[in-house]
Amino acid sequence: MKSSFVLSFIRYALCFLFLYTSFNKLMAFDYYLYDLKRSPLLSNYAIIIAILVPGAELLVAALLLLEKTIRGGLLGSLGLMVLFTIYVGYVLLYAATRPCTCGGIIRNLTWPQHFVFNICFLLLSILGLYLQRRSLATYFHTGDAEKPLE
Repeated sequence: MKSSFVLSFIRYALCFLFLYTSFNKLMAFDYYLYDLKRSPLLSNYAIIIAILVPGAELLVAALLLLEKTIRGGLLGSLGLMVLFTIYVGYVLLYAATRPCTCGGIIRNLTWPQHFVFNICFLLLSILGLYLQRRSLATYFHTGDAEKPLE
């Protein structure tokens, strides 16, 4: 399988994930905010998080769609997935109550399933960054970068 195909698959999978979750959060905003307010770690910042997270997800999705901003989208994806995974890990280990602030069908996952799901998308982000970097290195080593722009 060509790495460009795998990179495209990763980009679109991450883009779909972030579009799906952000739209679900925004469409059920009151419900999402209510769950954030019940969160053991996030309740003091619920309103700020309720706005920033879907906004960041939409921004990352847009960056993943544009050829010139793939790296930024993959870095944003990695950052979001690291934060989400740390949060889920914290809730699994330390929280007595576990309100789910996720959107859509992801809300139906158990917390351990959610942790595995996040790890998988975290690994996809890392693989995407690796493949994107490798494709850039290949581009610059083939001599294409030496050609003058017309």
